[in-house]
Amino acid sequence: MKTFVSVAGLLSFRRAAEVLHYAPSTVSAQIQALEAELRLRLFDRLEKGIRLTEAGERFLPYALKLLALARESASAAAGEHARQGMLAIRMPETLAAYRFPALLPLFRQEHPAMGLRLRGSSTHDVQRYLEKGLDLAFVVGEARPAENCFIEKIGGEELVLAGNAADWGTGPARIEAPDLAGRMLLCASSDSSGRAVLERFLGQNGVQGNVWIDFSSLAALKNSLRNTAGGCALLPRVALEQELDSGVLAELVLHGLPVDLPVNMLWHREKWMSPSLTFFMDLFRNAWREAAPARKRPPGAA
Repeated sequence: MKTFVSVAGLLSFRRAAEVLHYAPSTVSAQIQALEAELRLRLFDRLEKGIRLTEAGERFLPYALKLLALARESASAAAGEHARQGMLAIRMPETLAAYRFPALLPLFRQEHPAMGLRLRGSSTHDVQRYLEKGLDLAFVVGEARPAENCFIEKIGGEELVLAGNAADWGTGPARIEAPDLAGRMLLCASSDSSGRAVLERFLGQNGVQGNVWIDFSSLAALKNSLRNTAGGCALLPRVALEQELDSGVLAELVLHGLPVDLPVNMLWHREKWMSPSLTFFMDLFRNAWREAAPARKRPPGAA
């Protein structure tokens, strides 16, 4: 099973043999034996390489689950505190940067030998990753229902529209939709929830002529927003609190603009819920329950 997963990931018998420290003939023999047992062809052998067949694509997530279960069962037999392993988790950058750091010490205290692999995510392809062995995913915004996933709303993020104080002055500024026409709008591909909301609002109000600047990170976006006149961004308030409090950025109050998004947690319906994964999920559930009350919004906010 481990050989199959390695070949499927690398799409190369030779490279899989190098990683597994096997002879190439051993890798080929193991794959042939597996195909014979399943009575299915798992790989197409092509002139320029190999690729998974449809049967191989369907079999891969189960192979990943079997390997994960084997690791977890061995660790459980050794005792909870001897457990070692890795949780693979996807979450938007806002959660990774502003929610997760406070939870990491709590997780480390309970599961010191468990590693975490955090990757960015958006609403796209999350369910496909869960199908391929991802342990857990978070989505800020509505998550589309899927037969293979459980979806649980665990909290919410408040969005705030912000611009350079040099444009709008200090303190909350009430604006109308036409005030955004032709303006530069900044967004982060690592956290796309704000862009989707703002694009929908602009389209509904006939606002045109905007130039979108797409950044790879929130840090790059915020630095540009602070230092460039004429730009605006719709981001979770938790990511902009320091800049708003210091007066570098101004909050823009725009009637009718949605400013509350749910935070959803997703996991595969057939996922085995290990103690470490269950503990991690409970940490995020409690992150919103135990948070201080949200700051009161300015008068006239949507």
